[in-house]
Order: sequence, then structure tokens, then C-alpha cells
Amino acid sequence: MKREEKNAISRQRILDAALKEFSEKGYGGASLNTVCAENAISKGIIYHYFKDKDELYLLCVTDCFNTLTAYMKAMQEDVSATIERRLSAYFDARLRFFAENPLYLGVFLDVVLNPPAHLAMQIANARDAFDALNISVLTALLESAPLRKGLSAAAVTEDFRMYMDFFNARFRVALADAVTPEDALREHEERSHRQLSILLHGVLEHQDEKD
Repeated sequence: MKREEKNAISRQRILDAALKEFSEKGYGGASLNTVCAENAISKGIIYHYFKDKDELYLLCVTDCFNTLTAYMKAMQEDVSATIERRLSAYFDARLRFFAENPLYLGVFLDVVLNPPAHLAMQIANARDAFDALNISVLTALLESAPLRKGLSAAAVTEDFRMYMDFFNARFRVALADAVTPEDALREHEERSHRQLSILLHGVLEHQDEKD
């Protein structure tokens, strides 16, 4: 086996072990000592390939959001369906992704509900493609039906992004004692779906406003 192949295998082994640790314990509870002890990996090997805990965490976050984004982009969307059906299909696909990829669940929740403050900028960059996808989905929904007079898809989208920042902050407090990550994710997705439905109901033009 070539040196490059050995290096790639060693590096991936560390990343897989770190992903499990971060998924189960989040950034704050994760320990490189535990990664080493539970996976027969020396700390020297970890530092040979990675700078520190922060770099490993960010690589796991990037892997999570890149894989999730690719999965969601591959979802077949029936543009002839109603807005509510399209919205339900989107959130159902997100839940299905985490059911099929449970190790990403803890990392996703950690980023959404309890992100390490000193890594905020790097995390934002890591999830940029996912956030852009969410905005494109919302924009497509807004452009598929008339909006109320004086509103634009761009303005509504920007307002919704600001609102979701507030929503996630409040949700973080409300779900502080969630019994399982699966319960926390389900509650988060249900509430996000509900909030988006409320937003769309408020900004889409109603029949009586056309008359």
C-alpha cells in the first residue's frame, strides 16, 4: 500500500472516531482523549494529521452539512404540487436523512442549538451551501404564488432568516432538557415547518385581496 493511501486511511479513521464523539457529546463534551482511548489511536497520530480539536470539529461539521445538502439537492421536487405539500416533502426529507445517517444528527443539533461561539464564523462558512439551499427552496415557494402588495420574495426571505435566528435561540432554551437527540430534532423540524407555514400564510396574497 502506498504512503498516500495509508495516510488517507489513518486520517479517515480519526475523522470517523471524532464524528462519533462529537455526535454523541457535542463540541463542549467531546474529548480527544476519549477519541484516543476508545479507538486505539495515539494522540501523536491525531496531531500529525490535525491541528487541534477545533479543526476536527469543523471538518465533521463540514462533512455533515455537505452530505445533507447533497442529499436534499438530489430530492425530486414536484413543482406542480401545492406549496404545503412541497414544504412537507422538504421537511420529511430532512428527517429521513438523519434517520439514515444518525451520526450526523448530533453534529447538526450541536451546530443549530449549541454552537461554540469562538467558531461561529467558520461554522457559518461550513453550512453556507445548506443555508443557500434553504433560501432557494423558500424563494421558489414565494415565487410560485402571488405575494401581498408591497412585498417581494427577497425582502420576505431576509426577514425570515432573521426570524429563524431568533427562533433557534428560543428553541435552544425550550429544548434544553430534551430526552433524546431524535426528540429534539423532531420537535425542531416540526416547529420550523409550522413557522414557515405561518410565514407563507401571512405573505401570500389571498383571494379577497385580488378582487
